[in-house]
Amino acid sequence: MRSLGIDVGAKRKGLDAVLLDETLIPSETRRHMGVEEVGELIRQVRPDVVAIDSPPAWGRSPGGSRLTEREIRRFGIQSFGTPSDPKKASSVFYDWMRAGFEVFEAAAQEGFARYASGAVAGRAIEVFPHATAVVLAGCLPPSGTAAGRAKREWRRGVLRGEGVATEDLRSSDQVDAALAALTGLYALGGRCFAPGDPLEGVIVLPAATLPPPPYPRCRQAERSDGQDQLVFHGLARCGCGHPDCASSTSREFAPGHDAKRKSLLWGLARSGQDAVDELRRRGWQVPPEMG
Repeated sequence: MRSLGIDVGAKRKGLDAVLLDETLIPSETRRHMGVEEVGELIRQVRPDVVAIDSPPAWGRSPGGSRLTEREIRRFGIQSFGTPSDPKKASSVFYDWMRAGFEVFEAAAQEGFARYASGAVAGRAIEVFPHATAVVLAGCLPPSGTAAGRAKREWRRGVLRGEGVATEDLRSSDQVDAALAALTGLYALGGRCFAPGDPLEGVIVLPAATLPPPPYPRCRQAERSDGQDQLVFHGLARCGCGHPDCASSTSREFAPGHDAKRKSLLWGLARSGQDAVDELRRRGWQVPPEMG
């Protein structure tokens, strides 16, 4: 399965794109694309779903927001509203939405019709990276992470907690494109929920169900090296014990970090019986000279 995530900005800022598959390693990244490049990218990477960080069209509900936006606000997830009033829609503030509409049109020309309900394969879906990060973390961003580097690193931490390789994501926009792609990947596997009215567009979230609203706020704990460690609701710090590890996970180890634990134990086994006992308890091979 392959999911193409697209972060949308106004024309001067451009679009960022990330392609993810089941390896969770970005296999394609683009920065500052024009809308006219979207079709060629889709033809080149052949995704199963296109996940776009934008509404597909103006709202239909009276007022300044759609039902899908009002629904997620009940959970404490704030978003810009998509207006139905033509006077509001003419504001330059909404230039980025107009760019997003064009991305949906470009995707449709490549066979990815706008998603309404049901299976997402072969569709262009609306996603919201902030909402994705909150749903995956199980909590709202901690205080002090609303903008800039702190916001980017919190969202990057959410991606790492899901096992996504983030080393090549060089900007906040690429992090958001990766969150969009991850949402599409989970939705392809049936892990999705899309509140709202399909006629005016629904935001696809990476969970089959949501907890009772609102989400709690995440907290930050200080690591032993004096740096902040993000603590996500329902997640704990990875148990690999590696001094450079800052991952949170719902399991004992972050993806791939069992190997780090084993390597650490091999080093310790040569100087103490406790590490040998843990290796044997886990069913892992002990160093040859310790056999």
